[in-house]
Amino acid sequence: MPFYEIDTDQTKLQKLKPTDFESEKFLERQHLQPLLRDKTEAIDSGIFIISEEFSNWEDSKRRIDLLGLDEEGNLVVIELKRVQEGAHMELQALRYAAMVSAMDFEAVIDAHEQFLTKLGRDSKNARSEIRKFLELEDSEDGLISNNPRIILIAPSFSQEITTTVLWLNGQGIDIRCMEVILYDIKDSKFLNVEQIIPLPSAADYQIKIREKTNQAVREVSTRQKRREKTIKILVENSILQEGTRVYLIRSPKPELDLNHIEDKAKHATFQKDSQKFKWDLDESSYSISGLCKALCEKYHIPVGSGAFPGPEYWAIENENKSLSERAKQKYSENND
Repeated sequence: MPFYEIDTDQTKLQKLKPTDFESEKFLERQHLQPLLRDKTEAIDSGIFIISEEFSNWEDSKRRIDLLGLDEEGNLVVIELKRVQEGAHMELQALRYAAMVSAMDFEAVIDAHEQFLTKLGRDSKNARSEIRKFLELEDSEDGLISNNPRIILIAPSFSQEITTTVLWLNGQGIDIRCMEVILYDIKDSKFLNVEQIIPLPSAADYQIKIREKTNQAVREVSTRQKRREKTIKILVENSILQEGTRVYLIRSPKPELDLNHIEDKAKHATFQKDSQKFKWDLDESSYSISGLCKALCEKYHIPVGSGAFPGPEYWAIENENKSLSERAKQKYSENND
């Protein structure tokens, strides 16, 4: 969208011509990237930058310009170009998205700690900052989606890129194009950052399509806070105590047949101090949602985005109601 200067004397609009980054000696890594890194609302107000020039993988020297995290636990690959038409940045970004898709919560924390250290900032609060951003309860495990988003930023995009991005959007991949235009107005520099794909008018429609396709996953995400409330109610009413045994009452994923899960994987023991569950299979401790995630990973079932409503899938041994149902029942009794 062009800028216009108002000529008050002649009551006319004078179109302002943009300049280009190269002629202004405006560099990508030294200038543009730090500006957007430190002011992410220029891109998206719901993104937390966890790393810059990210390259935490073996056998590759490739670097992600900016790596972010959104409020739903999706990683966000942000690629920048200061040259016109964006070269082949969409292919590069897709490769990066695939490479980071396996990152878990601990890997995200580690990346953010390294990022803060490189900037000369205190890295000891990296974990608490990310947990606060994701609005995680003290006893809740952080879950990172394996479906990263992609944001491409350049002064303009070739038809090849826009065609590819539109097609990928149609396949349910969240990839966006944003134009960044530099202006030199009366010895002051201005940046105009504007999303062009998907168009704002079409964004709501595309979001609805994705919501329909991923309805089950999104329903899980919206119930995130109720999971921890369930455990809290059960503990406060002495239904869950130290050593209480729980079992898998139903599978957390339709494609994971309950009858094909080995017996040890179906049982766990509640630990009151940490409010986590010690899994019989590996004797590690997990939140009730983390237990579902570990179970799916054990049987190579895609986790998807968001977190599991764990209490819906587990029950106290010798009972036929899920933890979620027991908590609702107790809550109703206490409030009658």
